[in-house]
Order: sequence, then C-alpha cells, then structure tokens
Amino acid sequence: MVLAAVLAFAVNLVILRSRDDTTPVAAVRTGVVAGEVVDAEDIRLVEVDVDADILSSLFQANEVEQLVGMVATRQLVAGELLHRSALLPAAGAEGLRAMSVPIDPAHAVGGALVAGDRIDLIHVTESGPRYVLIGAEVLSVATPDRAALAGSTGFHVVLAVTEASALEVAAAINDGKIELVRSTGAAPTDQSEGAP
Repeated sequence: MVLAAVLAFAVNLVILRSRDDTTPVAAVRTGVVAGEVVDAEDIRLVEVDVDADILSSLFQANEVEQLVGMVATRQLVAGELLHRSALLPAAGAEGLRAMSVPIDPAHAVGGALVAGDRIDLIHVTESGPRYVLIGAEVLSVATPDRAALAGSTGFHVVLAVTEASALEVAAAINDGKIELVRSTGAAPTDQSEGAP
C-alpha cells in the first residue's frame, strides 16, 4: 500500500515536471503517403520533453506554417513526430518534384550517396537494362541510423524528378529491379531519356 502511494506520487511528480519542461512540436494527425503533399489537416501539435539534440531534429510550433505544401519523403504514420528528414520542399526552382526511392544499399553505390550527388537510375528488365533517370540530383539519403530515428525501417534515397520521370521511376520501383549509379563528375551520357 505504501509502495503504491510512493509510486503514484513519483508518477504525478514526473507528469507535473514534464509539463513545465515540454516544447510543442509537429506530429502527424493522419497518415501521409510517400510523395504526397502535406496540408494543414495532416499536422497537429504535441508537447514533448526531449533533449536538445532530438528537439533540433523535429519541427517546432513556430515552423508549422512552412510545413504546409512540403512533400513526404516516406510514409508518415498517424501519431509520429515529424522529423526534418521526413519532409522536403515540393519543388525546386526548375519545378522538379521530390521522390523517395527505397533500395538496398548494395544497389545504390553501397549506400555511400550524399545529398548533392548526381545519379543515374537503371531499370533492369527482361529485355535488358535501360536508363530511367540520368544525372538526377540526390536531395537526401536515409542512412540506416537516420531511417531508424525517423521511424522508417529501410534505406532510401530522395531524388529530384520531373512529373514524367516520376512515373518511370515508380514503375521501376514496383518492378523491383533498379540500380543507382553515381554520375557526379562523369561525362554526360549520350542517352537523353529520363534526364530531369
């Protein structure tokens, strides 16, 4: 009986203390599919008590307005906190879109890609391999550690793509036979299809 009272007091103390130390951050109200544009109804604020390093990886209350119109780099689950790696601007100056490509690191330069790299995406089909993207910019890379932090279980690379090339990439992903080749600094290829 005494132990239960002590435990109840401790829990109440933690709750009361945590209310004083909390910070409002953005969380997902409803599920968002990878590649979908986020709107105001998809976001809600929740209070968290986390250390400064974790807090810096989250969108805080004063940043919520800028989240509307951004694109999800992966599937977002209702209730999860919005990590900075989970969203990218909807388009660049050239009107490109952001698209997440889930892939085994062994087929993506051993996972050694970084934001700013240029890649070629090859779709391997029964009739032979063909370029789907040429010189596409890498916007971000989810390393296994970052993917776990963001609530994802797999490695993926976020690329800048055109509206048309996004459909080609989606078909290649669905087929499951793709290769990413780093083309940063390489001479231009003579194949023009898929260039963003």
